[in-house]
Amino acid sequence: MEQLTMNDCTKRKLDNIYLVVYAIRNEINIKKGDYIEKEDIYTFVGIDKRGFRTLINVYPDRKNNNRYWLDCFESLKTRGVKNILFLSVDNNKNLKRSAKVAFPNVIFTDSLTDIMPKFYQFSYEKSAKEIGSKIRDLYIQNTITDYKENFKKFKERYNNVIHQKLIEKYLNNIESLYKYSVNIRKLIFRHSANIYLYDRIRLNFNSQKDYVSNLNEIYDKLGSMKDYFGFTSFKKNEWILMLNDLIQLYPDLELI
Repeated sequence: MEQLTMNDCTKRKLDNIYLVVYAIRNEINIKKGDYIEKEDIYTFVGIDKRGFRTLINVYPDRKNNNRYWLDCFESLKTRGVKNILFLSVDNNKNLKRSAKVAFPNVIFTDSLTDIMPKFYQFSYEKSAKEIGSKIRDLYIQNTITDYKENFKKFKERYNNVIHQKLIEKYLNNIESLYKYSVNIRKLIFRHSANIYLYDRIRLNFNSQKDYVSNLNEIYDKLGSMKDYFGFTSFKKNEWILMLNDLIQLYPDLELI
């Protein structure tokens, strides 16, 4: 993919199954007449059955249109998608509700591209990268006992009032995810390149002077994505373990 275009993201056929789809929310500036307004966009990134990353599409959020997200997910079905196993997303209720209608078996998981920036906002610059790494590690401990020990240490280390409130609000769902194997949790949560994509979009709109007038310009600003999509970032041995556990979890799906 040389230069990203809207046609690439709206017309291209997709795989029938995506193991994980990351709905990465970013706030961008849109010029409307004489005014510049903040609006949310969601970049959908999928991991297919081979472990390859695919840019599915970029969607502006339409908060007052109850039908909008359902149309978006139905369009994925017309492009060939039959199953999404896990959807990593923030607490966008309209998006979640529509995803469940289109793909009834989808499982929602925490979105690290939503959670981590909230902690970065209230962390010193030197410790921001460290806290992001420690948050990710909470999701991928080998056992629930390891998780509880590390979560206790995390709360002791980040113990100011702001961090405690953030922990209570955004990290209270982790333990429930330990019903899945460590390999499946690594598949969902260790894909750090999604943080890179979040930052790439964020840095393109970090001032009032960085804006777009229409959706096409978002693709222009993202530019060449060949360094991000079309390959896997999983090692062969870990990918085999991930796929093995997914086949046990979904014995009726053709994952190989």
